Amino acid sequence: MRVLLTIWLIFVPANHNQNKDSVMKRHVVGLMIWLAVGSVSVADEAAAVTLKTLTDYVFTHHPARQAEASMDALAESRLALAGQLFAEPLSLSVNHFNDVIGSGDGLQEWESAIEMPIWLPGEKRQQQNLSRHLAAEVPYYQQRIRLDASAQVREHVWQVMLSAAKVRHAEVLQENSENLLKDVKSRVEGGDLADSEALLAQTHYLEMQSQLASAKLDLQQSLNQYQYLTGQQVLPDEIEESLPESTEIHRDHPLLAELEQQIARQRSEVANARYDNARHPSLSVGIKRERDEHADPYNNSIGVGVSFALNDARYQQPAIAAASRQLADLQIAQQQQLRQLEAALLAAMDRLNSLQQRQEMLKQQFDVSQQYVSMQQRSFDMGGIDLTTLLRSQEVTNTHRHQLLQLQIEIQQQIAQINQIAGRTL
Repeated sequence: MRVLLTIWLIFVPANHNQNKDSVMKRHVVGLMIWLAVGSVSVADEAAAVTLKTLTDYVFTHHPARQAEASMDALAESRLALAGQLFAEPLSLSVNHFNDVIGSGDGLQEWESAIEMPIWLPGEKRQQQNLSRHLAAEVPYYQQRIRLDASAQVREHVWQVMLSAAKVRHAEVLQENSENLLKDVKSRVEGGDLADSEALLAQTHYLEMQSQLASAKLDLQQSLNQYQYLTGQQVLPDEIEESLPESTEIHRDHPLLAELEQQIARQRSEVANARYDNARHPSLSVGIKRERDEHADPYNNSIGVGVSFALNDARYQQPAIAAASRQLADLQIAQQQQLRQLEAALLAAMDRLNSLQQRQEMLKQQFDVSQQYVSMQQRSFDMGGIDLTTLLRSQEVTNTHRHQLLQLQIEIQQQIAQINQIAGRTL
């Protein structure tokens, strides 16, 4: 199958008369990556690629989803246990006694009994509560996986954007160096410039070609990683995100919500721990058959018995203490997770403000460098400066152009990162 790749990257400089908010709301960078693949069906062309569809794909194929079946099985096993009539499996005992090695009087005795463990008061209800909490963990677990899938999609999409920006920058440099080489050769042939200037222009052109080839290789690697993760060969039309209305970490954050549910489950584990090492009362029903040495018919009798533990509270304490320790660990983990998220969100907002301030300064530097390189170009055309001086001034302008373009992409990437930290899934 043959694959063709075409990239359009459009850079639109901002006007100084526009305010900062309006500049941020514009689509300053537009990236379209089309892959024309042979034998593409109409249904494939009609399928829209969005951030949500990409996240759905990554979420569906996430390796961590394999644990969902075991989580459901654990909840169902607890529920099935609570539905049993008896607290433990029934046990059957059969005993036989005779005096063949003793007095030898022919006495024989048979005993058989069934032991039926009985649920302790409240134990069955606690098993049902634990099953319910275990089953409730699955949706929160899935939401955390989707948040991780969103992080992977965001990372790879914006990595492709940054790589494409480098390619576009390298293309501009290569085009400029090619035009400059043609101009220098023409002037060398006319006797206006020395032959060494043509060699310098040729060296500069070859260097720009090398940079372009390297940038394209990086872009191809980014595209390969993107396709491997998402199963798609095109980027979504809309990849920019908006800042959340509230820049705070809420309790419904997927990471915090999952821990909250785990805490609720562990509380149920603590309540259930008192039954772990407890001995269940047991009801026994048995039959006893005996006869004497005269081989009279067996004398049959039925017996009923009850057994229960005495003072087993001390044996329950280790399990209760262990479950309580796990509960405390989860509560500590939730508080630590909240603090980490709040600190990360604060740092991300500070970085966004820093990028926006740097963007304003770069715009001014870019405008000044454009004016300067225009003056240097006129001086070079009139023979006032040599080619080396012109290349240095062009390098400064090109660097500012690329930095501004890259910065605009980084600002949008940082907004996506803020949404990720805030727990907003795609």
